[in-house]
Amino acid sequence: MSNTLQQYQQELQAELSDILEYWIQYSLDEKNGGFHGKIDGENKPDEIAAKGAVLNARILWSFSAAYNCTKQEKYLAIAYRAFQYITTYFIDKEYGGIYWTLNYKGQPEDTRKQIYALSFLQYACSEYYLSTKLEAAKKLAVDLYHLIEQHSFDGIQTGYLEAFTRQWQPIHDLRLSSKDANEKKTMNTHLHVLEAYTNLYRIWPDKALFQSIVLLIKNFTGHIINQKSWHLHLFFSEQWEV
Repeated sequence: MSNTLQQYQQELQAELSDILEYWIQYSLDEKNGGFHGKIDGENKPDEIAAKGAVLNARILWSFSAAYNCTKQEKYLAIAYRAFQYITTYFIDKEYGGIYWTLNYKGQPEDTRKQIYALSFLQYACSEYYLSTKLEAAKKLAVDLYHLIEQHSFDGIQTGYLEAFTRQWQPIHDLRLSSKDANEKKTMNTHLHVLEAYTNLYRIWPDKALFQSIVLLIKNFTGHIINQKSWHLHLFFSEQWEV
């Protein structure tokens, strides 16, 4: 390996360590469990901020992946903390899936089912399984796949619908945030469903899952990618109208 590549490797390893150490030092909520939902510019936590499903799923994935790369036990400990908090508080044990947000005490706040969030958690659980071989993590990842296929997959036009109520009924406001268009299908969610399904296939090479991945790629080539500019369209109607 050249000196330049060795330098890049060392710099990247140092950057990874610095980023993860920040989260270890500042994000843990020692009072209420799990992780703080918000930290200000001076690294002071907002102790009553809501806790989001995506943030917690990303923490689970990040520290699982970090352990898989480095084998440092301190990263696995954070992944364990995230998995335990998610499975204890975020999982909707009555209707399935995960809540969008909890309050700082771990009680459901926004109970909508965003497929974006389910995908992130599935992605994270697959990575955590690669770290631990914990069957509960694999089972949760597979269960989330079945929920997404059951409730979100559009059997007529293909693709995945954006969001639902807690009981998996249609919901008026489908958006992840106020910046988004209120449309039934988005590039963003399809991208993360594809990402999640691909990671799941690494630990669960199921034939139906494979076909779902193939169809998702066709959704990108047939609808999401602009064939003239090669940019991505962002928002779509149920019939894939831009």
